[in-house]
Amino acid sequence: MKRKIAAIMAADIAEYTRIVAEDEEEAIARLAAYRLVFDEFVARAGGRVFNTSGDGVMCEFASAVEATRCAIDIQESLRTRNLGFPPGRQMHFRIGIAIGDVIDRDGDLLGDGVNIAARLQSLAEPGALCVARNVQEAVANKIAVSFRDLGRREVKNLPYPVHAFQIAIGGLGTTAPGRRIPGRWSVPSPARWLAAGMAIAAGGAGLYWLGRAEQARAPITVVALLPEPQPGAAEALTPAQSFDRLAGAGGLLREPSTAAEFYHNARLFEARGETANARQAYLALAALGGEHIDPLLRLAALIRAQDGRAGAREVFAELARGTNRAAQLVHAQQFEGAERLRRIAALAEQLRQFGPVHAVLAIEFGEDRQNTQTIEEMRSERAAIAQFLAADREGELVPYFLDQSVLAQWLDRAQRRAAALAAFFTEQRDAVSAQFARSNTGWIGSIVTPEPATLLEYRIGDAREFQSTGFLQVADPRTGRPMPNPSFIFPPQTGRSEIALRYADANGTPSPVTMLAFDPRAALARGLREQLQQAPHAWLTFAADGQVNVAQLVTHRCAIERMEIGFDGQEPSRQVVLPPCDLANPYGVPNAAAARLALPPGIRRVSLRLTFIGGEQSEVQHFARPE
Repeated sequence: MKRKIAAIMAADIAEYTRIVAEDEEEAIARLAAYRLVFDEFVARAGGRVFNTSGDGVMCEFASAVEATRCAIDIQESLRTRNLGFPPGRQMHFRIGIAIGDVIDRDGDLLGDGVNIAARLQSLAEPGALCVARNVQEAVANKIAVSFRDLGRREVKNLPYPVHAFQIAIGGLGTTAPGRRIPGRWSVPSPARWLAAGMAIAAGGAGLYWLGRAEQARAPITVVALLPEPQPGAAEALTPAQSFDRLAGAGGLLREPSTAAEFYHNARLFEARGETANARQAYLALAALGGEHIDPLLRLAALIRAQDGRAGAREVFAELARGTNRAAQLVHAQQFEGAERLRRIAALAEQLRQFGPVHAVLAIEFGEDRQNTQTIEEMRSERAAIAQFLAADREGELVPYFLDQSVLAQWLDRAQRRAAALAAFFTEQRDAVSAQFARSNTGWIGSIVTPEPATLLEYRIGDAREFQSTGFLQVADPRTGRPMPNPSFIFPPQTGRSEIALRYADANGTPSPVTMLAFDPRAALARGLREQLQQAPHAWLTFAADGQVNVAQLVTHRCAIERMEIGFDGQEPSRQVVLPPCDLANPYGVPNAAAARLALPPGIRRVSLRLTFIGGEQSEVQHFARPE
């Protein structure tokens, strides 16, 4: 048996017993279809299912972030599939996530992490997820979701309360509170999408197929003709408005001919699991040559589920021939890793006026696809988002989306990420800093970087070249590469000058150069003051001959502007004159300097206060003569 720390996700179907009792055959078939979706998302997130029981599932993840993202994707996807059923027949997972110590016994996991996740799952509302406090703390700055603090909850079979947070999963097509998109119509309500079977994954840019399992089916309504529009109205409808109107009418079209009609049919086929018909409808839509991005993303997801990425690349290589920008972008997305990013970045440079490419590029740089997002990637993500939002302000995005709820989600994500990134850079959390300390032989600079570094370099004054700080004989577990030495040494006689610092991030990308003003007197005073503040009990000691030893204060005198002393409870008011500071030998004690002070007879207690260089005063420290 092996013990380890893991993120555990527990899930089950709310009211599953009742749903089965009402229609056992249909419920079991639908659970099997939902489990296909569930397992696909778990595998995609790098997790594994280690235990199942009826409608219950237990999964293990190496990361709480991946576990939470996976749970959100699952809930979003299955919530959409549930729209095809009346409320009383919908199957909603309740999900709980915890980080804890577990024991691996032949692939099965036991322990606190498993128990807490199971109890949190029982606290979650249907369609939502409930996480432990340690999970909330791990993901709060990495996933843009809202947490509701449920407080400390007593749960069954645990001797201590669990601090729980709930994450609610919003409806498709919703935007941030109060958000209205000028010039756009309202997003269709869920009731108008009874058969919407493809889910838009968290973040709004990746669309995933919900699985191929056959479901118990109700008859399809086939309509040959939509209700007649008002005179002159047909000419005024955009493709997106036509699609919105079709969604409201419902039913399949016998002889589709426009992009909106093919898209409408394709989504209805998807919802029923008729993937061959859906694929045919999507390909017919693509053959029309329009640059609508959302149906092509859904087609790519469907082909990947059937034929893998290689199959999707092959199909979209044909569709991308020529000048269709949407097809070129979706083709680039069918690659993986560095090649995928390279292709999308090249398209963003080439197709600057094609707004959707900037949103996709932002997601490639963004935290959703990065185990550890570097600051340079954050800058690139921010720049891409700015271009996407600028295209929205110019009204350039609407023509590229048949389903405007998809655009609303893309914009919502972009605005949330733009706000988070703006806060990061406004608060200067990307800043490089350094501290300087004086030793007997020279100055020591200690560099602090805002992220893991693979190289540290410095340049002092008029020097032309940067110098490396070297490397420690240990690997940095965050980068897997040798850890740069965070310190560098420079001569004791260095005067006022500028010190330039730069580093290379985990990807090897150089950071911008940071310029720091170095003032040796101020740096010395600051360093010595910090040392004094860390050990005030050592400022004064009683000697056997009745005197007191203040050698610590004499050697740190370059940080002290004034030293005052008091006796037997009196406020410190008598000034003690210290030797002047010697920048060339700051720790040296002049021959004529006294490191001991004589006390008046009978003094039992001494109080001491320091005024540091710059005017800051210490608290009064009290010292009692040993008995």
